[in-house]
Amino acid sequence: MLKIFNDLSTFFEDCYVQFTIREYARWRKISPPTASKWLNSYARQKLLLKTKGRNMLLFSANRTNQFFIKLSQLYWFSKLTEIGLLEFLNDEFVHPLIILFGSLAKAETTKNSDVDIAIITSVKSKPETHLHIFEKKLRRNIQLFIFPSLSKIPSNLKPNILNGYVLSGKWK
Repeated sequence: MLKIFNDLSTFFEDCYVQFTIREYARWRKISPPTASKWLNSYARQKLLLKTKGRNMLLFSANRTNQFFIKLSQLYWFSKLTEIGLLEFLNDEFVHPLIILFGSLAKAETTKNSDVDIAIITSVKSKPETHLHIFEKKLRRNIQLFIFPSLSKIPSNLKPNILNGYVLSGKWK
């Protein structure tokens, strides 16, 4: 599983990026024939789209593929766990339900996307003072939306949050 995260990480980080075989080979520091083999394999699995452009083959994320979306969610779960953000939030709040939503949860990420996290917890706290540490590690802004209960979520945010990816905790 980690191999696929390493191979496709640039597509998870920016779902709209397009690579030629040579660009991808340079980025991964592998030979172009190996890059071609890997990219074509992921295209056959429908994780990547293969199109012709600029007189060459271009590979991009298949944002409509449910498996790609799930892999993207797992990638971000792994990344947020690796930098210690989930542990920090679990320590900061009492039995929180932590949900990743927005562009990162929908595989619509760009290099400028922020990290939208909803936290449903009975005890409200303000951990924003320490978030800059994690923002530097991710090179992305982190937005926390803290709610005391599901019923207190504004109606314009509720569908996005309910369709998000649960990072930690349980629905009650």
